[in-house]
Amino acid sequence: MPAFGLFPPILYPISLRDWEADATPEDLLGIARRADELGYAFIACGDHGALAVDELRIYGRARFYDPVATLGFFAAATRRIGLVTLVYQAHLRSPLIAAKELATLDHLSGGRLIAGFGVGSRRHEADAAGVDFDRRGAIVDDHIKAMEALWGNEVASYHGEFARFEDLICEPRPKQLPRPPIWIGGNRLVGLRRALRLGDGWAPFGAHRDAIADVLGKVRGTPEWESRPGDFRIIAPLAPLGGRAPRGQPAPPFEAPGDAAAERTAALVADWLALGATDFIVDLPAPSLAEFHEALAWFAEVAAPQAGLSILD
Repeated sequence: MPAFGLFPPILYPISLRDWEADATPEDLLGIARRADELGYAFIACGDHGALAVDELRIYGRARFYDPVATLGFFAAATRRIGLVTLVYQAHLRSPLIAAKELATLDHLSGGRLIAGFGVGSRRHEADAAGVDFDRRGAIVDDHIKAMEALWGNEVASYHGEFARFEDLICEPRPKQLPRPPIWIGGNRLVGLRRALRLGDGWAPFGAHRDAIADVLGKVRGTPEWESRPGDFRIIAPLAPLGGRAPRGQPAPPFEAPGDAAAERTAALVADWLALGATDFIVDLPAPSLAEFHEALAWFAEVAAPQAGLSILD
């Protein structure tokens, strides 16, 4: 059965409501714990080092939480829920340091990491990190392969275009050997092709349904699609109560949880499954923290079973 995970509020400054802007670490932890208890399969955290000043008019706030620190914070307070970097900008870091951070998170969480990678879209971040923005895709590909070498071998060597090392020991190794699952983000065809080449799943978060369907249509029937692993995942975005507005636009109206929303969720899930989705990442904006917790429980206890989605045991 398809699984579902959580795009948590608070972490992303997109259509932030007042309660999200003022939320505390304890509020965040309470969300992660409740999602774990309710059977959500994973919880995700994105990755931006900094916003440019002129982007504040689009986002309204520059607060992005670091994914490794945040998911480590969640890991210590939860038992089962998967921990997804959606997405980690691998080109902004040394692959050695990235491999160490992510392996440690997987090790300490008992094997709950899903390593989601992406290439980002902001030149100012790459410039600040001393990275060639125009070659970031090739850098990410090379860094992922380098990390796999460090994770999968007791003594690792790798000779790529951007990463090179000989006879290194990088411990702790991940709990999940030879490596944690890898999801690739990116809403364009290049992202899906990278996922088919290097990963176990494609997570095009933030794209509209028709755009994702168009990308899937372009790759179906190709050798790369036909040779994908049988358990390759396509993680579709799902916003049963209104979702978030495009950047810089007012938040859409919030629809309260109920039978009508559950019925619409089942229809949305059926449509996504017909398009090829295998799993879902759920966005549940709400007017208050209390109402968010109500929506969180409603989705797991009412909407998900009605839509045929799997609850994490």
